[in-house]
Amino acid sequence: MSLPGGRRLEYERVADELRKMIVHGELRPGDRLPAESELTTRMRVSRGTLREALRVLSSQKLLVSARGVGGGTFVAEPSPDDVVAYLQTSLTLLSRSRLSVSQLLEVRSLMEVPAAGLAARHRTEDDLDRLAATIVVVSNRDAEDPSRYSANRGFHLLMLQASGNPLLDIVARPVFEVLRDRFLRDRAEPAFWERVAAEHTEILEHIRAGRPAAASRAMRSHLGNLRETYTRIDVTQLGNSASPAADPDVTDDAGTPFA
Repeated sequence: MSLPGGRRLEYERVADELRKMIVHGELRPGDRLPAESELTTRMRVSRGTLREALRVLSSQKLLVSARGVGGGTFVAEPSPDDVVAYLQTSLTLLSRSRLSVSQLLEVRSLMEVPAAGLAARHRTEDDLDRLAATIVVVSNRDAEDPSRYSANRGFHLLMLQASGNPLLDIVARPVFEVLRDRFLRDRAEPAFWERVAAEHTEILEHIRAGRPAAASRAMRSHLGNLRETYTRIDVTQLGNSASPAADPDVTDDAGTPFA
């Protein structure tokens, strides 16, 4: 944690310098860091300060340690799941103070509307089968059994994977998880999930038929329909009266309210 007045602690400075070396390619995945004695001399810090900086970078999945012969501290190559976890933690903290409901939903629209069109171009038969398996029609009898309709959540992530761009999945997944936690959608009424299933079915039909423009339009409409429900749950279930309601004047370039 930085000192009052914004002045950084020494271990933060060291962590930043090592991070820059990794990002700029001076240290590459798999490289072993120099010995502690060399690093402490180069960084002009104590061993304790250096070790704290290394712990910070290890927690960010930038470094990994190995024991035994040939062991040491190495530059890691973060997996997609590591990146997702780091982004999700950061977004969760931001969403509590600096990100509004509208901003989170707007980002979803920016990613998912074009992704639906890409999925219509690039989907495989396996993608179609997995998407279809997530569509669960919910009745009033299922209201007390969230597992009956939670499968619907998987549709959007599978659709992003079907787009053929793995970066979309990495970037979108943290946003989805923050939205899920914030909206507590397990408490949404069955009618909400009935509409979700119908709209997912329509999107899937366009993806299956290879109609990119129609798939994007259907996704835009779906996200717009979700906005009112998401905002209402955010306010009523979380007691977050400061959350902005859906603003009909906030539109995309086609004049449609963002989801």
